[in-house]
Amino acid sequence: MNSRFLKIIWILLAIGAVITGIASAPTVSGDNGLSSTLWIMPAVIIIIGVTLLTVFTSTRPALLRTPVRWLRAHPVTYWFLMLVFLTVAIGWWVYKAQPTNGRGLSNPEFCYLFSLGWLFIFLIGYDADTASVRAMGARLGSSKWTGVLVTLTTILLLFWGAEAYLRIFYITTDGYGFTAMNYWWYENFYYPFKNSLGYRDHEPKSDSPDLTTIAIVGDSFTAGHGISNIDDTYPQVLERMLGDNFDVNTVAQSGWDTNVETAYLGAYYDNLKPPRVPKIVVLSYYMNDVDYILFRNPETNPNSVFQFQDLNTPLGWFVLNFFAPNYAYYNIAQFTSPQKNTNFTDILIRSHLDDTVWNEHQGNLQNFYQWTVDHDAKLIVLLWPQLAAIKESQPALQRVRDFFADKPNVQIADISTVLEGKPTLSLLVNRFDSHPSIEANRLAAEMLYGLIQQDLP
Repeated sequence: MNSRFLKIIWILLAIGAVITGIASAPTVSGDNGLSSTLWIMPAVIIIIGVTLLTVFTSTRPALLRTPVRWLRAHPVTYWFLMLVFLTVAIGWWVYKAQPTNGRGLSNPEFCYLFSLGWLFIFLIGYDADTASVRAMGARLGSSKWTGVLVTLTTILLLFWGAEAYLRIFYITTDGYGFTAMNYWWYENFYYPFKNSLGYRDHEPKSDSPDLTTIAIVGDSFTAGHGISNIDDTYPQVLERMLGDNFDVNTVAQSGWDTNVETAYLGAYYDNLKPPRVPKIVVLSYYMNDVDYILFRNPETNPNSVFQFQDLNTPLGWFVLNFFAPNYAYYNIAQFTSPQKNTNFTDILIRSHLDDTVWNEHQGNLQNFYQWTVDHDAKLIVLLWPQLAAIKESQPALQRVRDFFADKPNVQIADISTVLEGKPTLSLLVNRFDSHPSIEANRLAAEMLYGLIQQDLP
């Protein structure tokens, strides 16, 4: 290895592989996706032996020298095999460990990557000299396959560049929960931040005579789908606005519908030590709260407007496990279709105007309201439109307004009144996700704060 710079990098990679390898406990079960760490110690021993032999002696064992000399004598094959080696090695790590922003790499992963870099430099620089490099260049210049290899290399660079960009800068949600980016957003920013009761919220405050407890019940809109910092969600913003004498509890999970919310609301406060009853209950209502009815029939299932890859096919596996094809298939081919998004919204709107669906659904709304009556709690119904179709959502929301209109001790917080007229993109988490943005969450908190303040002494 004639290049001093290359040799320094090679030695540093070897040191990194050894340190992280020693720090990795040899276990059979994987750590962050690597199926086993039993490979580490043999790899570390080989790296130490070859590195010391190269750095401190001039010995070039035939076992190491012969393969790399043969490869340099066949530069087209050498180039192609290096592409295959890097693609398989990096692809295996990405597939098994799924590295993404928001999750730190484990020691086995660091050891794997250091070892991979060490082996790559070994293959391109071990026992190399100026004459052999010039000979390789001459052979490549006269080969008809060089252009093909340049094209293939460019495609792979673009692919891995896109993959790296999406995994670092685009761990975010979509509106329907289909994409790999959405899955890893939940893994990195949703599930790790649940409290002891299983909700994406801070721990409930200790009960006291001066404490006013407020329950906010809902689905992904309330849990903060797409909002990476839970302190930017409207329940947390509302609690800060109200002050220390208020405890705003998030009783919400992504995917909840009206048919389950009453039971979970009751269980939440029964499980507190000691049990308590909220003085105010906020029901966050979005049109997909009728999904539990719609999903029974493929013709009314809102997700039926989208197409899904068969995961048992090679293309399906590729789309599932790598972000670049996943982004292209779902975000570009599916979510940018105006017709599909319009059909999705239309199904939700029509379901509220369908008497068969509504008659069943209003029974669950009545159960929720009755819980607040039985526990002497004020009910605020926070109505969310489809943020990209606020006017179109009104016929569906009007039916909910009418249901609660004559109910005592109920207030309607119609967020449409403060959202309408604002730039649509400012209200959305991202352009592929119509869940409320940080700005929309702030506006919802301000509306609730105003209603709650009206009833304070």
